[in-house]
Amino acid sequence: MSTQPSPITIDDLPKLAQVHDPQAHGNKLAWVVTSIDADADTYTSAIWVGNADGTNVRKLTSGTDRDANPRWSPDGSLIAFTSNRAPALTVPAKEEDDDKKDEKKKAKAPTKHPNQIWVIRLDGGEAQQVSNLRYGASAASWNGDGTKLTFSTQDDPEPGTAPMTNGDVADERIIRDLSYRFDGIGYRERYSHIYTVDIASGDHTQLTTGEYFDTDPQWQPGGDSIAFVSNRRDDRKRYLSPRQILLVSASGGDITTIDQDDVSFGSPSWNADGSKIAWIGHRDASDNTANDTLWTANADGTKVKNHTEKWDVSIGDSGMSDVHGGSEGRPIWDGDAVLFLASQQGTTHVYSVNTTRAAKPKQLTAGKRRIGGFAAADNGVAFVAGYINRPKELFVEAVDGEIQVTHVNDEALAAFVLSDAIDITATAPDGTEIQAWLIPPANREDGKKYPAILEIHGGPHAMYAYDFFHEMQAMAGKGYAVIFSNPRGSAGYGHDFCSCTRTKWGESDMPDVLAALETAIAQVDWIDAARLGVTGGSYGGYLTNWIVGHDDRFKAAVTQRCVSNFHSFFGTSDIGVNFGEFEFGGVPWRDAELLLKYSPFTYVENITTPLLIMHNENDLRCPIEQAEQMFTALKYLDREVGFVRIPGESHDLSRSGTPSRRKARLSHIIGWFDSHL
Repeated sequence: MSTQPSPITIDDLPKLAQVHDPQAHGNKLAWVVTSIDADADTYTSAIWVGNADGTNVRKLTSGTDRDANPRWSPDGSLIAFTSNRAPALTVPAKEEDDDKKDEKKKAKAPTKHPNQIWVIRLDGGEAQQVSNLRYGASAASWNGDGTKLTFSTQDDPEPGTAPMTNGDVADERIIRDLSYRFDGIGYRERYSHIYTVDIASGDHTQLTTGEYFDTDPQWQPGGDSIAFVSNRRDDRKRYLSPRQILLVSASGGDITTIDQDDVSFGSPSWNADGSKIAWIGHRDASDNTANDTLWTANADGTKVKNHTEKWDVSIGDSGMSDVHGGSEGRPIWDGDAVLFLASQQGTTHVYSVNTTRAAKPKQLTAGKRRIGGFAAADNGVAFVAGYINRPKELFVEAVDGEIQVTHVNDEALAAFVLSDAIDITATAPDGTEIQAWLIPPANREDGKKYPAILEIHGGPHAMYAYDFFHEMQAMAGKGYAVIFSNPRGSAGYGHDFCSCTRTKWGESDMPDVLAALETAIAQVDWIDAARLGVTGGSYGGYLTNWIVGHDDRFKAAVTQRCVSNFHSFFGTSDIGVNFGEFEFGGVPWRDAELLLKYSPFTYVENITTPLLIMHNENDLRCPIEQAEQMFTALKYLDREVGFVRIPGESHDLSRSGTPSRRKARLSHIIGWFDSHL
């Protein structure tokens, strides 16, 4: 007897898998499937392979650990990948000088196996460990004849050169640089550099040195040049945003910087014969709202050209989801054309531009969906795409139609009642149109009224998209209508729309999300306007704080990993110096009045809405002191407030944190609304 589908719940999160990072070689595809191991309370991932016509799909690696970043060898017989599986080789211990024998002076070895590079034959067999480094290795890039790989890794620094070191006697940390810590990484004790490794011998060669974070190396096909990303400006220890594309020979030697202006570049990609290179980025590295554009240059770094400068669209995937393995935003050459992702109006799609002539980008994929990674196969574009009521799967846009290659979530989804969204177009008080969505409660009954939750995204320069959120579906499963929108400040609607909230957070964006709420209520007859909640994380937490300090229509609110005080954020966030000065328009010692004017903490006395404050204790992006200030003030004022501190988690808990803590987070959020709405 078949079981009737039921609404998805918080506890169903481990049943959903993530398909991501597609890679192509001819008409062969490789990709990653990441799953939750509920018993071990962790994630596992495996490399899968198949043909671009959807045939011969099979699991290539065991997936009992974190196998990721598949990269085809030039002849298509091997796949290099990273894995944290138990090493087949012994990781070398750190060498010590005679005067550093004290145990407390030794660098601590990683507590888990670091990612190493492995190689496996496409026809099966045991994987071979290639890299053998104390701090692991990044995703790799092959040389032209398939005998070597390039990658980045961290090094133990020379004494006195690290961003931060441990003390000689106790465990104190001695700080030298502004970049001494970073959310999701923690304290940065080492710089990273570019290496190569010989597949046959395992010999490693270090190509770059110095006080730099060198990453993302890409080997020139058929050549000796390796492109990589770094910040080599003289003022790099103060200004963290700039990123340059650099070139180094695989045999070592001088380093060439492409376009040495104030730039934020990344994702280098060589064409097939190694004569040209493409990348994504923009000039004016401090501008968080600038459109990323497509650039190319000759292999020696000459003839730099911006191909999408006049196209008011930001290249890359600006969308978000909580069942998402990450987006590979690297451009891909297809003859003289370059393929790339771009985000518009709540969608992310694959586009192409011809680099030999002036032409508007051509859209290659379509539909109300978000594409989170792609590859160029011989018979078409392979891509992973998600929908509001369906997590991502792998597809191929072939000449004779679209092919769905994977079906990893089909069985799980068949057991659930999932809600699609109603498109909403709201009009702000000044006439600006705002894109929004309304997810109805699961199993909604005619004639019945339902409470509604207004969700606000983070960023702010990101966007909600036509993509799957377990969080929103779980809310709908509990009987809530869920309303979400892209207010001014969001990506996907042009540079002016994205940048207009600078120095005006709260004032310029609150009317937009409230207009979305009011339009949704007016458009249907089943939302109970007397039972409204609001929640958001990061910037969404900021705007939640701001709203309840300026509007009392909500019966409950949940602020997550919030910003509440721009004055203190400047000196405590890992990006407070650069992001804070650009977004908020000042620095604390000169512009305290301005910073406090747009800080929700200033208006805390106005808050009467029951507020749950949730914050992750290891969040370095929006430090927990931002939450502590709100909680302390509201408790002092004898307002209804709760405070949930989640240990061991960074800013990204809701998307990639420990599975049990992700479920606990949702239980607190929905529980707060259950008790107040």
